[in-house]
Amino acid sequence: MHQRLTSLAPRLRISAPIAITVAAVLTAGTAASAVTLRLSDAQPHHVPAVQHVTQPVAVSKLKLPPAPAPAGVAPSHSAIPLSTARVPRPHKLVEATVLVTASRALPKSTLHSIRHVSGVTAIQTVAAARTNIDGHQAFTLGVIPASFRPWTPNLTAASQALWQSIARGELTASFDMGHQAKLPLSETVAVRDRHRIPVRIGAFASVGMAGVDAVVSRARALQLGMTDGTGVIVSAPHADALAVRRAIDAVVSGKHHTSLLREVVVIRDAGEFLTRLQINTMLRAAASRVGTPYVWGAEGPNSFDCSGLVQWSFARAGIGMPRVSQQQWLAGPHISYASARPGDLLFWHYDPTDISDIDHVAIYAGNGMMLVAPHTGLDVEYVPVAMNSSFAGVVRVDPGIAAEIG
Repeated sequence: MHQRLTSLAPRLRISAPIAITVAAVLTAGTAASAVTLRLSDAQPHHVPAVQHVTQPVAVSKLKLPPAPAPAGVAPSHSAIPLSTARVPRPHKLVEATVLVTASRALPKSTLHSIRHVSGVTAIQTVAAARTNIDGHQAFTLGVIPASFRPWTPNLTAASQALWQSIARGELTASFDMGHQAKLPLSETVAVRDRHRIPVRIGAFASVGMAGVDAVVSRARALQLGMTDGTGVIVSAPHADALAVRRAIDAVVSGKHHTSLLREVVVIRDAGEFLTRLQINTMLRAAASRVGTPYVWGAEGPNSFDCSGLVQWSFARAGIGMPRVSQQQWLAGPHISYASARPGDLLFWHYDPTDISDIDHVAIYAGNGMMLVAPHTGLDVEYVPVAMNSSFAGVVRVDPGIAAEIG
């Protein structure tokens, strides 16, 4: 069977034998200016029948105050100038297929080998690191705005104000992180890698890359102590993405990770899904976490974000799942909600800058109920499925596929 993997009820607190996740709050914006959205301080926990639309903020009006040279920053880093030059618009967009990250800068010989993998048409080096943004874990890329811009989705690539914001040294967070972690848009927060410096959050926008939480300029990344060249984005638009990833793994030595960034087509025999024992074990594990707090980036066992709960619960049943919801969306065939059964995964997309992006995941428990780690301020809950306009679909997990894309 060919499996193509593409890219509200009132809130209830129930002590449940089966755990379920609750959908996150939707904040909407107009398509023309959706790259910057202010989060309200008083948002409902669930999306009502009428969406609450917030007032967009023009990125071009956000000014970054001169950043002082913070303690612990090497003089060579603090002296790196941030750019006010105009970031050129891309002539055409580039499809991102695979992201490779390593603990050290990838040598030129490795980059040469990756560039010559069959099917690869372009590569883009970046700085990649786990950082802390306003107290929250985040996977951050340091980029050269002009060369990275074509690798992003259409709405993001089209926003001149957004790229000028990044070039000035401001941080763009993913809509998912900005929303779930309640980051203060247009305010200055502490950002830390090896060094801790104040950085203004200029925008929330999708860069179309699973697991990427934030983007800063290369100059800002160096101020933070991030190492340049620790990541490379690979474009292979006409090749088998899984084959490209395997070939890249063969030429990259040392500790590294490769992530799929686009949909794949996997050929599997029918019926290679979870057994009844696996489903029961996973659901009981998720149910046992009801009442534990939501924390952005948390993987358990005492706190979770939405995809962290999914990964942890499936692991209890011996099933390896990808870490982020965008990749979990690829972990099996898509089915209709009418066909959903306990153990399937439910998904939502809230990001107006990329309506194909996945922002939230829950575990279906049957009878219209789900187990979910909802968002900051709430705990893991067993609640009714949030069927709203942001509902993206249902995935029946295939353990073999999940292992291949993870």
